[in-house]
Amino acid sequence: MKNKYIKFVKTVFLVGLLGLWLPSCNDYLDINDDPNNPISLGGDYDLLIADITNTMSYNIVGGGNFTRYSAQWMQQIADVSAPPSNDTYRFNTSDFNNEWAFYSYSTILIGCKDVIENGTEDGAMNHVAIAKIMMALNYGVLTDFFGAIPFSEALQRTGNLKPGYDSQEAVYDGIQTLLDEAIAAIDLASPVEVGSGDFLLGGDMAKWRKVANMLKARYAIHLVNAPGKDPNMQAQAALNALSEAMDSPADEPRFVYMGEAGEEGPWNQWIEKFANTMKVSQNLLDMLTALNDPRLPMMVDTAENTGTYVGHKNGNSNLPDELDDVSDIGIFYYQPETYIPIVTYVEQKFIEAEANMILNNMPAAEAAYAAAIKSHMSMLSGEGETEETISEAEMDDYITANPLNDLEDLITQKYLGLYLWGAAEVYNDFRRTGFPQLTPAMNALFNQIPTRIPYPDTEINNNKENVPSGVTPTSKVWWDAD
Repeated sequence: MKNKYIKFVKTVFLVGLLGLWLPSCNDYLDINDDPNNPISLGGDYDLLIADITNTMSYNIVGGGNFTRYSAQWMQQIADVSAPPSNDTYRFNTSDFNNEWAFYSYSTILIGCKDVIENGTEDGAMNHVAIAKIMMALNYGVLTDFFGAIPFSEALQRTGNLKPGYDSQEAVYDGIQTLLDEAIAAIDLASPVEVGSGDFLLGGDMAKWRKVANMLKARYAIHLVNAPGKDPNMQAQAALNALSEAMDSPADEPRFVYMGEAGEEGPWNQWIEKFANTMKVSQNLLDMLTALNDPRLPMMVDTAENTGTYVGHKNGNSNLPDELDDVSDIGIFYYQPETYIPIVTYVEQKFIEAEANMILNNMPAAEAAYAAAIKSHMSMLSGEGETEETISEAEMDDYITANPLNDLEDLITQKYLGLYLWGAAEVYNDFRRTGFPQLTPAMNALFNQIPTRIPYPDTEINNNKENVPSGVTPTSKVWWDAD
């Protein structure tokens, strides 16, 4: 599954190892860096971009607790161990220390700031554009999980050790501004070319422009139900951005994992080294089975001991005799040699479908919905345990059997299309739409799927006077109006 950018990864992969030694959650690594006084990475722009994109891929998008908790709470995967566990909503204020303090503020965001400030002076505008896109994406992940966050006063090092918090609405405005600025920067002359440090797109700025527009559409569609926002205007904003977004999966920004020791994909590393009790959720298996979905053998492995598909209900205290009695995630996602897309064409087409539904353009919505499903099926085809392929006729039959009638149909298919690779977006969709309909885990510590993450204790300890109070796992972020 190597893509054409693998030569860039080979050239500078030693730089990439800087991030890959940090695959685990707080149970295995407890680094409490002060996010308000981060260490500057400094130096070569390609080196900075390499570290930013590597950390983003492994610890924020492809792995890390944002992705893992989302996949568990959305019942795509399940922990086959005695509760309480993350499946049953047991977590605390230390669990996201690394994601907040080390990966996001001290590595990605401060690295982006270095590139933006120094690169602007040096005319390295293509590097500046990439940094602004990555900054926008990382701020988007942070605010979607935490709500209000340090934004306008952040990243000042000793200039402001206790930054104030911006509202989520203000952060969303800032994200759109960053993406607009990135697109404008791509149009400027850039005597400093992007080199092998761009692990994701190999310096192809036309593709980076498309990624920026795709993200503009994502953050527009998030707000269709937000207080004070007009759904039609948000949908139209998304479609406007999508007119200049990705044309096919070939435009996706992908980080390649070589598959050798220490270079495995995020899901393989985490489960093999730290979380061997993580298996397929019964909820996912039931959904695929009920839909007679041809993606089943690609998304779910057969249980080693039985040769059949066996899931585990999240939070179930009735454990199997052996872990191998339960199905692993499918080989496409689990194999060590893989790639992680920062954003996917599948998600983009589902955004297009939803925006058109809101605007009552059902023919366009149906076409985008079908394209999204087919794109995901094509991606998986031939990659299952049995190396089965999904023919065009089978795809058409599936879509005929599962037409787009309402938002639930769309979000249910998006839930499948963003399996594991887009788990955080599945979580966002669930909170803003209520779909797919999920029952809280068995033996849950409270009878509700969490709706946000409380602030990490590194921030509470370092910036308590500014951290919003009263936030619990059942509090809601601003755009989660329902």
